[in-house]
Amino acid sequence: MLTSSRPPSSHRRFIRVAAVVLIVVGTVGLPAVTRANAVPRQANAAGGMHYLGRTNLGALARAHANVASPRALNVGATEIRNEPDRPGRGLLTPPPPTPAPSAANRAVQRSAGGSQSFVGLTGLQQRLADNGNQFSLEPPDQGLCAAHGLIVESVNTALAVYTNAGVQVTAPVSLNEFFGLGPAIDRSHNPPTFGTFISDPRCYYDPQAQRWIHTILAFGKDPYTGAFRAPSAELVAVSQTPDPSAGYSLFSFDTTNDGTNGTPKNPNCPCFGDQPRLGADANGIYISADEYPINGTFDGNGGRLWAISKKALYTATDTGASTGIPQTVPVVSVSLGAKVDGFPANAVQPATTPPGGTYPANKEYFLSTPDFNGFAAAGGSGAKSVLLWTLNNTSSLSSAHPKLTLTRARLASEPYSPPPPVAQKPGPIPLGNAVNEPENTIQSNDDRMQQVVYAGGKVYSTLNTGLGTNGKANRAGAAWFQVTPSAGGGGSVTAQGYISVSGASFIFPAIALTASGSGAIVGTYSGPKSFPSAAFVRFSASQPTGPVVINGSGARPEDGFTCYQALIGDSAKRGCRWGDYSAAVAEDPTHIVMATEFIPNAPRSTFMNWGTLISRVHS
Repeated sequence: MLTSSRPPSSHRRFIRVAAVVLIVVGTVGLPAVTRANAVPRQANAAGGMHYLGRTNLGALARAHANVASPRALNVGATEIRNEPDRPGRGLLTPPPPTPAPSAANRAVQRSAGGSQSFVGLTGLQQRLADNGNQFSLEPPDQGLCAAHGLIVESVNTALAVYTNAGVQVTAPVSLNEFFGLGPAIDRSHNPPTFGTFISDPRCYYDPQAQRWIHTILAFGKDPYTGAFRAPSAELVAVSQTPDPSAGYSLFSFDTTNDGTNGTPKNPNCPCFGDQPRLGADANGIYISADEYPINGTFDGNGGRLWAISKKALYTATDTGASTGIPQTVPVVSVSLGAKVDGFPANAVQPATTPPGGTYPANKEYFLSTPDFNGFAAAGGSGAKSVLLWTLNNTSSLSSAHPKLTLTRARLASEPYSPPPPVAQKPGPIPLGNAVNEPENTIQSNDDRMQQVVYAGGKVYSTLNTGLGTNGKANRAGAAWFQVTPSAGGGGSVTAQGYISVSGASFIFPAIALTASGSGAIVGTYSGPKSFPSAAFVRFSASQPTGPVVINGSGARPEDGFTCYQALIGDSAKRGCRWGDYSAAVAEDPTHIVMATEFIPNAPRSTFMNWGTLISRVHS
């Protein structure tokens, strides 16, 4: 029998409604917890990013080579965790009546499409990492990087390395372990105790220095109740060699921003930096995040941007690895400035440059969107622009006193609007049957800009949009943009369009391009006649080309715990949670590696049946 205990609907509104399903049995006789709050607080963004120590991915994987069997799952209390929602951006129920753009439909091709594909991390593998001291967790948040015949995938709270052929170089390792935080939940205690909350992994391979970089957010939990608490931090891991399965140096900077530990005292804090995004140019590594309170009624403070010198970061990585002596890396905090259309600026996505490409001259580009729900709530008609951000003088990051300036330009674009829920083909739903609820639709995300690529002097990105006829959204699709920056900090949208299919939806798009400008847009394909599947569209000559290729057919409907009100309450009315973002990267000048969520024909856990498909295509 499945049981749950849910907090009142007003509790923790920003935390994707049901953070942890618990049965609290009291605190008498609780065991001692040696890592009651493992979030690093040694440094803050103003004081720099502090070196925490070393970790070795291969050694951690070997220590857990004998993975627990599926029978080791605890199907009762302390089992599921629903990742934080982003309220106010695309999560209105139902979506506002915003006119949806129309678009010509693409053909659909059910084949491999010239790709090499294999099933990556699954919900079951993530749950069983760290000897099973993990939560069942939805939706999959994805990090991906690739180089030299190796692919690194991080999903939610697990990490693994593969060859291009799909052979696992390392068994799945929990990201709590990888970052030295102790277990997410320690099931050896009775009752279990809770460790640090982490979320939203990202991965970047820097071809300049042959380094692998991982980022993730972290904040504290009460070890006995699981309640969220300060402090919070952004964590960064940098490989010590070109081998992604070997040693890493770990860093952290404080994002609590409540006036403690030298952090600024911002409204509604203590806070955390939600959904950290990762980008780079020739001079720096850039992390952007959106500031939300850890506790209390939702009231976001908008986005934050941090710039880190590559030279300083890699020097500290090598010095710490060789000596173990703590290092401090300067971090420049950059304000996003004034509100956009009355809303705090947020969801600013930094660009990356593909291997062999030319970096922008002494600057980093970012893209974001105005809030189309804000327009709709005010009686508007969705969004018809994108925002180009330019961070200038990034070469000064290596100096003692960096002098950075950030400009913002609104660029007129094609319209885009809130996407509707996505249908899926009827099929077996054992979890739904267990809680006596029918098959649900799938959530189709909001107005956040997805991955951004700088190639050939242009900036590219994609996002979700509603599409339809006569202004009524009847499916979800992708809008894509090519932006040409100008010397003065402005620019224009020089190419754009939609990816649309008849009778189905294409959601959570992510674009990757090689230095020549060819590549692919990956996403999930789902509809009344199709289980959620992995798909992509090739991209060349500044536009998508050819059909939507379904290269990983789904085997069943989504049947995870976020689909059902019995398990997460009214949040399930919006549909099953789906991956917050897909991922795609250029491995080299001629190959693209992509990853997205689908429902594989693979072993599942009681509460999840999601998986990821990793694909490699010649561009």
